Amino acid sequence: MTLLDEIERGTAELEHAFDAALDAALPNPVALIFSDLPLAYQGKRDLVFALDLLNEGENECALICGFARDRLRDDATAGIAHLEREGWYYLRTSIDPAWQFDDGAPSLPAALTYLTQVLRERTDTIRATPRPQKGDITTSAQRTALLQRLRLETTP
Repeated sequence: MTLLDEIERGTAELEHAFDAALDAALPNPVALIFSDLPLAYQGKRDLVFALDLLNEGENECALICGFARDRLRDDATAGIAHLEREGWYYLRTSIDPAWQFDDGAPSLPAALTYLTQVLRERTDTIRATPRPQKGDITTSAQRTALLQRLRLETTP
């Protein structure tokens, strides 16, 4: 299996984890199916990060893994060592800042597997957490009174 194959597989698995996390974290109206939106990997990654389901270092690593995949898609023989080092650095320092001095070889496939596992764990936690009650707990009479009061306050 080539590095491109491993990164393709890893980013595809992580993208499925993005879909599951978005499905778990956000209300699920019929018209909003995240796997069908034209967001692709990077757009979904942005949403997952905005929902605080990835920390900054994890997000940077996922971003860089997508860049590495795209670079290898363009040229399967391209050198991506700088991307591997950068992605690995962001991920390992998001786990433990002292780990930045680790001299082991970076591995984007390992990083992708780690990110997928951690995101799945967080998604499971979200699913196990009760959602807030749907709907407005304010009565229509209270909303009517509010709007009427605001109309009086804002009308000259």
